Parts: sequence; structure tokens; C-alpha cells
Amino acid sequence: MTTLHLCLLLAVIACLIGAGLGVLALARPARVLKMVGLSLSEGVGHSLSEVRATYGGLFFVSHTGVAMALAVSPKIGACMAAALGLAWSGAALGRVVSMALDRAINRFNIFATLFEGLMGISLATPLWAYLHLIYQGNGVV
Repeated sequence: MTTLHLCLLLAVIACLIGAGLGVLALARPARVLKMVGLSLSEGVGHSLSEVRATYGGLFFVSHTGVAMALAVSPKIGACMAAALGLAWSGAALGRVVSMALDRAINRFNIFATLFEGLMGISLATPLWAYLHLIYQGNGVV
């Protein structure tokens, strides 16, 4: 297995994890709220809709679409995965800022920052592998 194939596999696994999180939020939005430490607002009928839309549909469709692109057209999928990786990296950055400014250093934020950072890196690796091949001049891209 080449480095490129390993990077593609890693990105697909990250996509499956992201899509799985989306399915969980679509099926059990109250559970997801509890997992992330949020609660429903009384009298706000769209609270569960927001969880299903943002944590559910957005995660499921974006990660499933990228996984499919990686399988069908790896070069295009690598670009899409890198964009998704930037989003995960942005989430990790937001947590770092919150831990610094809000003094919100706790086990959950540390774990979530590591998880989001690893997701971001995993999703970016196929593009890095393709760029490495291009700059090596192997012509195998």
C-alpha cells in the first residue's frame, strides 16, 4: 500500500466517523445535546431541528459526499476532503481560543480539540500526498 493509498483510506475513515456523528444527531438529537453539554431551550420548538440540521444533516451529507468523491474520483475527493479538514481544524482552533480566553480548559475541551485536530489532519492528508507527488515530479497524479 502506497502512502497515497494510506492517506486516502485515512480520509475515508474520517469521513465515516463524521457521517456516523451526523446519523447519531439525526436519530438522537437530545443525546447529542447532552454529549456536548447543551440543553433545549423552553418554548423554542426548533431546538431539535437545529441539532438535526447542523450536527446531523450537515455532518452526514458533507462527510458522505466527500467519502463518495474520494472513492469515485480521488483527486477531486482529496480537494473536497481538504476543505472539510479545514472546517474541522477551524473547530479545533475555536476551542483553543475558548480555552485561552474563557479559561475553559477541561477534559472535554482537550479531548474535543485533539479529536477535531486529528479529523482535520486526516482529511487533509490525501491532498498533501498528491501535492507531494506533483512536486516530486513523478508524474503519477
